Amino acid sequence: MKKGFIKIKTAIISVSNKEGLEELVLGLKSWNITLIASGGTARAVKKIGIGVVELEEITGFPELLTGRVKTLHPNIHAGILALRDNLQHMSELKENRIEPIDLVVCDLYPFEEMVRKKKDHSSCIENIDIGGNTLLRAAAKNHEYVAVISDSSRYTDLLEQLDKNDGKTSDQFRLENAMEAFKSASNYDWQVSQWMSNNKADFFYSETFIKSKKQIKLSYGENSHQRAVLYKNQDHKEVSFTQHQGKKLSYNNLLDLDSGLGLVQNFKDYSRPLIGIFKHTNPCGVASGDTVLEAFDKALQCDPTSAFGGIIICNSRVLAEETEKILETFFEMIIAPSFDEGAMKLLSRKQKLRVLSIGENWKSKVTNDHEFRAIYPGILFQERDKMEIKPEDLKVVTNIHPNRQELKDLIFAWKVVKQVKSNGIVFVKNGATVGIGSGQPSRIDSTMTAIDKSEKMREDMRLVSSPLVGGIMASDAFFPFSDSLEKAVSKGIKSVIQPGGSIRDAEVIDFANNKGISMVFTGIRAFKH
Repeated sequence: MKKGFIKIKTAIISVSNKEGLEELVLGLKSWNITLIASGGTARAVKKIGIGVVELEEITGFPELLTGRVKTLHPNIHAGILALRDNLQHMSELKENRIEPIDLVVCDLYPFEEMVRKKKDHSSCIENIDIGGNTLLRAAAKNHEYVAVISDSSRYTDLLEQLDKNDGKTSDQFRLENAMEAFKSASNYDWQVSQWMSNNKADFFYSETFIKSKKQIKLSYGENSHQRAVLYKNQDHKEVSFTQHQGKKLSYNNLLDLDSGLGLVQNFKDYSRPLIGIFKHTNPCGVASGDTVLEAFDKALQCDPTSAFGGIIICNSRVLAEETEKILETFFEMIIAPSFDEGAMKLLSRKQKLRVLSIGENWKSKVTNDHEFRAIYPGILFQERDKMEIKPEDLKVVTNIHPNRQELKDLIFAWKVVKQVKSNGIVFVKNGATVGIGSGQPSRIDSTMTAIDKSEKMREDMRLVSSPLVGGIMASDAFFPFSDSLEKAVSKGIKSVIQPGGSIRDAEVIDFANNKGISMVFTGIRAFKH
């Protein structure tokens, strides 16, 4: 690339978003830059009181096909694409009386906005920008000589560049903005492609593009020697958050936040307060209650040792009373729709504690339908697990049917086990977890871990009997043998929810019948790797 500065003598402006236009054109005119503009932009510039050359004067043609053809003309694109140090190029421009264009300012038709507002098909089609995309690509291609601005947020940078360099742009400035222009054009094409493919049965394209924008530079990744940033997915409007206080969010904090949001999304249909306590993306206690305080107490009782240094997520507004209790244990982060004034005052005493709100309307927020994961060979792309299980979806496979409370707990446990790393086992009693086993290589290991947690709970609370007595068991996949069930039944569980589908289902069902417990099949599993 040629080093040095290029003087801006002629600029073409074609923008849909007129925000910041007045400041831009006044700044350009202060450097005696000739302005060329298309229809609506030209009218807006004239209203400001600035002289402008209308596009028709350059092309010799009016806008055609109700505006579908405006800038697509050799007099425009030759002026943009000519190599200034190529004698033939410059000779051809002179021969055809075409002036070089040194600056292109162009945004694209608001196609994404039309789709978001659910405009009709023809309106969306008419907002697919052809000429604008071509202007951006042409200017970006020839960035050795031409500057391109693809978004109004960069107007200030352009004017500062001109002021600093006597009306010129640097090679680095042009390169950076050329890259942004190509990104803008690519993102735009992706939006159109996604919209056109919206009704196709197969969402998985032969090629994919993830539209995202860098949002937060993180201190480091999973470990201090790894660099990391957060890119926000721009294709969807997900649950957002506001950080009110505390240390900067880390890579691991954001993973825990994601797991917590996944949990409360599973419980969107719950009106009662719910608390989830997470550690290293796994729930170590989940409970509902008549109040947030009751839910917190029950969630913490499940595994207070693991809860230390974890995160809390709540589906309800947090008050001062609950905050006082929560602050008795060390947590890294607390997440809720909102906090009352008293709660915020108490939380402010713990300046390092990260406090995040997700807004009272979090239930109505859209979540991504798909999720990505990087692996050594490439990127895995799958549909997000949004499958909900209702009581009528369950298949009772034993002689005994679960009673009303057991049925509630079975559904509750299934919602929790979906967030537990497989192999996942969850024990629940009266709307609260009483033992969780996660991430073990075998199902029996996860079962024993969950039982050990329940035994510790029994000791801590000085209970006469195991908290599993009369409780229920959830497994994220089928039982390959009856051994896990045997261990759980020996501790008193009375009902089981599992996907079913093992070659030994009959053996497991027979065992349940012999022990007088109920069992239901979901027909789907809930692995989370």
